[in-house]
Amino acid sequence: MTTSIIPQLVRKDFLMMRKTILIFCIAMLASIAAICMIFGRVPNVVFFNLGITLLIAPSVTCGMVLLIKTIVMEKQKSTQLFIMSLPVTVKELTLSKLLLNLPVFTVFWLVITGVAFYFSFGCGVFPNGTVPFVTMIFLGVFVAYVAVLSVALIYQSYGITIITMLCVELGTPAYLWVIAYLEPINSHVYDSHMVWNSTAISLAITQIVIAVLILAMTWHIQSEKRDFI
Repeated sequence: MTTSIIPQLVRKDFLMMRKTILIFCIAMLASIAAICMIFGRVPNVVFFNLGITLLIAPSVTCGMVLLIKTIVMEKQKSTQLFIMSLPVTVKELTLSKLLLNLPVFTVFWLVITGVAFYFSFGCGVFPNGTVPFVTMIFLGVFVAYVAVLSVALIYQSYGITIITMLCVELGTPAYLWVIAYLEPINSHVYDSHMVWNSTAISLAITQIVIAVLILAMTWHIQSEKRDFI
């Protein structure tokens, strides 16, 4: 597999989406500014719930818009007919999509995670015992995105991708509530120090492993394809 075409494919998608990425960067900065303004003016629980929404909304929306436009709509609008005329393989196309979408979302995810941890624990909104659960919240967001990205790459179907988004949107909060009520997690939430017991460590590692396995499975499935149709 040659890699000469991959930078060109990544650059093509980035140039097409750079304004969209910039808009969502501005939206994220505006959300962070709004969080700073309401900090200390509302109860901590309200602040956390509102803050999580303000942080996650632009980041997740940016990730979903990018994968819809660069992956799903590329097939819907028959742009792939042109790509198929180039000396490009399915592996190269898949890698180019991953090299654009995954890093962009990861940067957004790292920023919002850092901001959330700063306000939650650096500013004393929650006790340190909440660290494992908040960690799992943001790991869950990342796993959810990877799942949608995988489905978009494999099927390139607008309908299937949207259905997956809805399932993930409903399933992730339910999964987090189950974790929140697990005794080994719930019993330490209000502790003054963080407790990474075997359950917390296992859940965090499982989320990371699931994300890696999804990406590996996606790469394997795409590697078996011989065309884009």
